[in-house]
Amino acid sequence: MWIPTKTKKYGVAVYNWRGDTKFGLSLEIGETVQILEECQGWYRGFSTKNRAVKGIFPQTYIYLKNCKVDNEGLFESVVPVEDPVVREVTLVLREWGDIWKKLFVDREVYKFETVGKVMRDLLEWRRQLVSGTLTQDQTRELKLKIIGKIDWGNRKLGLDLVARQGAEMVDPDSMSVVELYQVHVLSAENSQGASSRGTLKKKESKKILTHHLYLCMRDFGHHIGEDTEIFFSLYDAKKQKYISERFLVKISKEGFSNYIEKLHINCTVFTDLGNTDLTKDTYIIAHVMRIGKMLYSESSKKTDKNAPALTQVFKRPHGVAVQNLSDMVSHKDGDSEEKEFTLKVYQGEEKDFHQLHELIIRQTGKYSALSCQPNYGIILSLKLLHGELKQIKEENPLLFKNMSLTNKLGFPDVIMPGDVRNDLYILLEKGEFERGGKSTGKNIEVTILVLDSEKNIVKNCLWGASGLEGTTEYNSMIIYHHNSPSWAENVRLTLPIDKFAGAHIRLEYRHCSTREKNDKKLFGFSFIRLMDKEGAAVLDGQHELYIYKCEDADKLLNCGYLSFPYWSKDCEGNHDAIGTFSRSHKEVVVVKTLLCSTKLTQNVDLLSLLRWKSHPERIQESLQRVLRLGDEELVKFLQDVLDALFALFSTEDGNSTQHSGLVFHVLVSIFSLLDESKFQHFKPVLDAYIKEHFAAALVYKGLLTSVQHCADWVLSTDKQEPIQKCFKSLEYIFKLIIQSRMLFSRATGGQYEDSFRRDLQSVFSALNNMMGIATSVIIPTQVALLLSISAVYELLIDVLPIMEVTKWAVLLLDSLPRELPAQLVQAKLMAIKNLVTSKIFQEDDSRNMLLANACKHLRYHLVHRDELRLCTEILGEILGFLCKQKKHCEEQGKINNCIHHDVDTLCINTFDVLIQTVLAIIDKNITVIGQLVACLIGCLQLFDEFHYKRLWETLMGSSHDRKPLKDFLMRAFLVFRQLVKQEVYPPDWLVIKMVANNVMLKALQELAQPLAFKFLDTRTGYFDKEV
Repeated sequence: MWIPTKTKKYGVAVYNWRGDTKFGLSLEIGETVQILEECQGWYRGFSTKNRAVKGIFPQTYIYLKNCKVDNEGLFESVVPVEDPVVREVTLVLREWGDIWKKLFVDREVYKFETVGKVMRDLLEWRRQLVSGTLTQDQTRELKLKIIGKIDWGNRKLGLDLVARQGAEMVDPDSMSVVELYQVHVLSAENSQGASSRGTLKKKESKKILTHHLYLCMRDFGHHIGEDTEIFFSLYDAKKQKYISERFLVKISKEGFSNYIEKLHINCTVFTDLGNTDLTKDTYIIAHVMRIGKMLYSESSKKTDKNAPALTQVFKRPHGVAVQNLSDMVSHKDGDSEEKEFTLKVYQGEEKDFHQLHELIIRQTGKYSALSCQPNYGIILSLKLLHGELKQIKEENPLLFKNMSLTNKLGFPDVIMPGDVRNDLYILLEKGEFERGGKSTGKNIEVTILVLDSEKNIVKNCLWGASGLEGTTEYNSMIIYHHNSPSWAENVRLTLPIDKFAGAHIRLEYRHCSTREKNDKKLFGFSFIRLMDKEGAAVLDGQHELYIYKCEDADKLLNCGYLSFPYWSKDCEGNHDAIGTFSRSHKEVVVVKTLLCSTKLTQNVDLLSLLRWKSHPERIQESLQRVLRLGDEELVKFLQDVLDALFALFSTEDGNSTQHSGLVFHVLVSIFSLLDESKFQHFKPVLDAYIKEHFAAALVYKGLLTSVQHCADWVLSTDKQEPIQKCFKSLEYIFKLIIQSRMLFSRATGGQYEDSFRRDLQSVFSALNNMMGIATSVIIPTQVALLLSISAVYELLIDVLPIMEVTKWAVLLLDSLPRELPAQLVQAKLMAIKNLVTSKIFQEDDSRNMLLANACKHLRYHLVHRDELRLCTEILGEILGFLCKQKKHCEEQGKINNCIHHDVDTLCINTFDVLIQTVLAIIDKNITVIGQLVACLIGCLQLFDEFHYKRLWETLMGSSHDRKPLKDFLMRAFLVFRQLVKQEVYPPDWLVIKMVANNVMLKALQELAQPLAFKFLDTRTGYFDKEV
């Protein structure tokens, strides 16, 4: 007995079945069936390919799938419950399958082969999706690849565009026509970017600013026979300078493989590389040093495990390898694969070791390959990683386990808030030493030590390279028998902040004898102070250090030399002092320093501002100098600088000081800095400062007065730039005003509230007056105000009634003259757009007032055909919001009278002008027409019978004049006819065309009403033929 199925409704044939039985329904493998009834191992139903033919088929041939049943009963439809992309692939393959066969018949060989390849890819990817073994990220990437291929195929085969958000098709009933139009535009762009390889040119929301280079040394193809150290660093050949600090891989004398003790000891990540650091001139440089005897011999290779350890070992130059990174750099805007490189090691004269990499890059020929065997080079694998380091670490936890990070020399292009760094780099560059009566040059080794203010050696604070632990002293390499050695070795010094004051670096110079048993002999030293008396750190750049003679290390213990100058520009040392140490006037050592610190500054001007209390007489001068400061310094010390500025801005009772105007100028300059891309991440830091650290409860009065002064004095100065900066920074200024007022209100129980409102009223009156001035000089200033003012209104609703704030916004827009230059029209419309996307527009009462005003301005600019793109964007935002609210209310079964009233406002104020504008430009090739038509259809979508009646009444007026109504209907019918005749949208935009036609059909029913009741006289049978 056949029983109707309840849950078994949908399945797929897993075998071919010929249907060779009475009432049998033949099926092919993969064919989907809808099941109606079942009986003793058989199903009765139909194939979804041909719903008219019903029959029976065995249950064992069908794999059942979960499904959703709509309209259960005689006309039920069944939809499988599965991933939308999987479902789309299934439907696409069925549709393409028939077209693919036709391509074969028509002998379109290229298209047949390409489409066939794409279909096979889609099948494989569908299998991967269905398997459920992919991670979320892999699934998301795969879906994007799939829809890329589908869109490519649809375009090549002349099929309709699929409107989608992300990877999923959109439901046109769930959104307004304007949103649907925008989805079509994005889908068309993505479709154009898709290729047969399945790649999709995704629109980058923002350019990647930060990159990181992963390096792993796979093998070292040399047998030196002594312990070896390889220092890797990034180098810019065009600027001839190192980009990063060094990374060290140690190799034992037994060979590379014997040394790998723990995971990632031979790997690093060069961090925070900007786009300017990664160019075709970027190289990886590998300096190979051997650690052993002074003189190298081939016998060193014969390693004897029982041989006694050397009493003296020296770091000696051995060879250099370079590798250009242009192949890697080409992938810096997207994903890059790990690549393997082999670096050949070369050697040259020892005195040229510091520039050997340059000689190799320029291919001068003053070098030769290492003679030792084997010599297959250094094998590296490299990979570029993109984005913020924190996120990359979270995505690749195993990769970063035990991984040493190699820092960039200097700050990254994007400075992240919370980055704490306190590194001083000392580049030991070169030296000039006297021969000292010997016929041969010295073997000079430099030892670097750090001593604190109490003259104690600071332990474990020096890093010759990343990839090893900090050391107490650093020993340089030795250039054999050379009195003018060039080392070019970079050492990182990391000290706690409190130890910097009074600390110094000491460089000790020793001659190393070739004889192994002889000790290294001290003959001189130099030193550098890390901080001056004012508290400013040692300046970046080159320092020519004085060398003082000393052969007894014990004499250095009490640091008696600190009263002497360390170089010619040292102000603290006594240049005429005579004491234990004599200076060698013909000898000099050159070092370069670079400070990378978020805590220390080298700038005396900034220090004088931060310590203004100790020198109050210098405050004015300090503020002037701070205006000329480098941006990095100000942003690094943002919180400290702001605290100092607010302390100077007003007195304890809230009155202004003699410095208030200049302080406000500095504040505005700092806020302007944060708009730069380099410091974009510091905006949240400023927000956090205002919410959590800002404590100046009385500065709101002074800040309001300063803004009012800017508005009042706008015509009295030719220098508009400071005023423009002020208006561009209004959002942050008002954040401070509101926070200051809230702090004061909490402390006093809401005192002086009326006074605060009057001050605000005065400020906005001054701004309104300024907007009413028609002078070309202040147009950029007016533009700056219009572009930033909407954010201010949004902030003010936290402390004032929303209707009052809305009234101010409306008054500002109305204060502008009617006739405006193009710049101001754009800025005004941008201000309106920002307002209709703000919180003010989400509240019913304020939206009503704002919408009426916005419609008034839109009407004026639509009539004059001004800035149609911006007008349609504003209309689109309004329609999108109203449509969402209306649907939300309908879903909840509620009626929102405010939304109904807002649609009425839109209908009466803009609809007739919108019809006129579309009619005027529809036959002209203007790009904005598509969006304008979408706005027109969006309006019709919102209107109901009441809105049409109100429109007829408004058009006819109190005199019941039928002519305006007749003119409107004529224009409306002409627009509809043009929309049907002309291709406003591309031919493959089927979804939006169908939605538009459906809306127009419903609208025609409403437009037919006035025809029947206003223009047809039922008694005489007369009809106005013109209509």
